[in-house]
Amino acid sequence: MGAIAALKGPAHGGATLAARNMLDKIGSAENAEKWLTDAHAKHERFSGFGHRVYRTYDPRAKILREMARTAAPDLHRTAARTEEIALKILHDAHPERPNATNVDFWASVVLTGAGIPKELFTTMFATSRVSGWTAHVLESLSDLRIIRPASRWIGPEPGRKPLQLAKR
Repeated sequence: MGAIAALKGPAHGGATLAARNMLDKIGSAENAEKWLTDAHAKHERFSGFGHRVYRTYDPRAKILREMARTAAPDLHRTAARTEEIALKILHDAHPERPNATNVDFWASVVLTGAGIPKELFTTMFATSRVSGWTAHVLESLSDLRIIRPASRWIGPEPGRKPLQLAKR
């Protein structure tokens, strides 16, 4: 349940839906430049661009971009123009930041072309991960050890009382 709950919101599990909603707002290839320029001036994020970990153009996005060409030709045209302009705006604003297209951007176009309603995009994201989550559960059942990430305590020394709220 925790893994599924973590997918809520416009990042991660909801990123494909956010990218599709952005493309809906843009509406057409002809409107992409104006919409993106206006959105950037308002400091809005471009959904489907950048990633917390990956710093290059996602190779999965490259594959999906080609699939989108036949899956949803009209939407592909809008998305391709959007990608071109968004990458230029992002690079011009912050050349030091690697804001490449991520998998969610082109996945939104392919899922649309496959006839998946956008309200089900996050469900599709979760469904694709169920086998991995199940494998983790089965592995943990073999020895019932709790898996914790390596960490180092940086808080107050054990035994000390925490500061009262009013003194924090």
